[in-house]
Amino acid sequence: MLTPEMSTERLILRPLVMEDAEKVFSRWAGDPDNTRFMQWDTHKDISVTREWLNTEVLALKDDHHYNWAVINKEDGEIIGSMGFYMNGDKGLFEIGYIIMKSFWGRGLVTEAAKRIILFAKEKLGAKEMFAKHAVDNIGSGRVLEKLGFKFQGLGTYNKFSGTETFESKEYLLRM
Repeated sequence: MLTPEMSTERLILRPLVMEDAEKVFSRWAGDPDNTRFMQWDTHKDISVTREWLNTEVLALKDDHHYNWAVINKEDGEIIGSMGFYMNGDKGLFEIGYIIMKSFWGRGLVTEAAKRIILFAKEKLGAKEMFAKHAVDNIGSGRVLEKLGFKFQGLGTYNKFSGTETFESKEYLLRM
């Protein structure tokens, strides 16, 4: 199933497109504060963002990978991205998200995540979903708890580049 466009009270969720590259780079992917706990490194320049988006756009044709641009209905601007993919080690969809710093603390990630979790349950038949966050990323933990995820234990994850390892909290949502 292709990634559908969906909406919430304050947001539009639509598939990412290559034309998003400049805003993705300038609004969060190139910002070290925003990407601090992400598995991928901060994008050094727009070419890295274009390469990432190209991979994402191609992956959206896969039934095991869904990623949305998070659009603020108020002004029609892209403010983040969110999605889930099949975690082969866990055999479950794993959710992930990032939003511009200026939108932190407004409940927008929780609002968008509720919608994509409902999609996973209703359209894909998902019964459970996995999530993790760096122990130091307290805000992400709050989001998961608001969504009903239950703490399962501690773990670790690495930056894809291998430059950093994070102690993490792992969660499971039973739908």
